[in-house]
Amino acid sequence: MKKFKQFFVEKQVLGLIEFFDVGGVGKIPSKLDTGNGAFNVIHGEDIQLQGNKVHFKTVNNKRLMKDKVDEIVINVGAGNTEKRNVVNFDLKIGNKEFRDIPFSIGDRTTNLYKILVGKDFIENQLDALIDVSQENVADEDFEAEY
Repeated sequence: MKKFKQFFVEKQVLGLIEFFDVGGVGKIPSKLDTGNGAFNVIHGEDIQLQGNKVHFKTVNNKRLMKDKVDEIVINVGAGNTEKRNVVNFDLKIGNKEFRDIPFSIGDRTTNLYKILVGKDFIENQLDALIDVSQENVADEDFEAEY
């Protein structure tokens, strides 16, 4: 069993906002949301489903066509729900790469950050601690700058 101090020493520390390189989109400032237990979310407009393909416009006005891997229903507040398509993206932060990470596609026009990284990915893949007082602390070795 790890000691309490050892648990924290071995974890990487990231800020609330970090730049993720999203396959097909580019390097995008993304909010790490430890309270969002669902899928990660990427901004999408003009979403069209054709068979098993999802066509949409996203960050930086990029038009993408991705395979639909799932569909979820989420609570968007005030008792309202929204059905969203789920697609996979490859991600990179520092020099750590992650393949086929699921993202729901949602209209984040009114949100400052067009990508929301969810708790499950942070906990199970990034395996990082989030310091909400920091931003952009990941360096090329995915280590915090102290």
